[in-house]
Amino acid sequence: MGSWRWIDTGLRRPAENLALNRALLEARQAREIPSTLRFLRFTPSALVGHHQDPAKELDLAFCAGRGIAVQRRLTGGGAIYLDENVLGWELYLEQSDVGTPEMAAISRRICTAAADAVRSLGVVAEYRAPTDVVVAGRKISGTGGAMEGDALLYQGTLLLDFDVEVMLRALAATASRVTPEFVAAARRSVVNLRELVSPLPPLAAVEAAFATAFARAFGVTIERGELSAAELVRYTAALAEIDTAAWIGLAA
Repeated sequence: MGSWRWIDTGLRRPAENLALNRALLEARQAREIPSTLRFLRFTPSALVGHHQDPAKELDLAFCAGRGIAVQRRLTGGGAIYLDENVLGWELYLEQSDVGTPEMAAISRRICTAAADAVRSLGVVAEYRAPTDVVVAGRKISGTGGAMEGDALLYQGTLLLDFDVEVMLRALAATASRVTPEFVAAARRSVVNLRELVSPLPPLAAVEAAFATAFARAFGVTIERGELSAAELVRYTAALAEIDTAAWIGLAA
């Protein structure tokens, strides 16, 4: 039975979280760290995909007025909004951990385990292909992953008490359409853990549920740990590049 590491890097600015993404993935590729389950949360953040233009994808005036930090992800995809009411979880693995390079199969295995974690909290959750966990058809967790050589970064979220309206207003594609009806329809498509479990479980209990589910699904033990010295060196270097207007693509 293998052993993975479990870390919680806390509530951080988006530049810091993204720099840790790079640091942990590089460290896993270099085999400086064991396979790792990381939990994280963001201060209010609007994140564009790696190749997107923030001015086109976000309502920058709304973001500035609400103190929402703008950042550019390391990966592709569309613009998203995150804040402290979303728990992020990430797996930094090797291909040997998942047994296949096929992302569809990897997503199914990981999302099925994530659904098991949510069910253990008292919620009737299930995996919905290709990359979601849902409760009665409403999304509570969205996920995605990417292989870098033999290393895998797989990321997911768990909606705790998320404000859909703020998200819609932050994204330029939806900002002009934020009517009460539009917001209501969007809210019907997602669900927060707070709506399903009362009282809302403490973060430590939610994290333990995910660690237990992933340990069972992959036949490993998952033990608490801390960031290593090698990761912190890589983090410092990544942050120096990412925490800049040039990286984000906005005028200084």
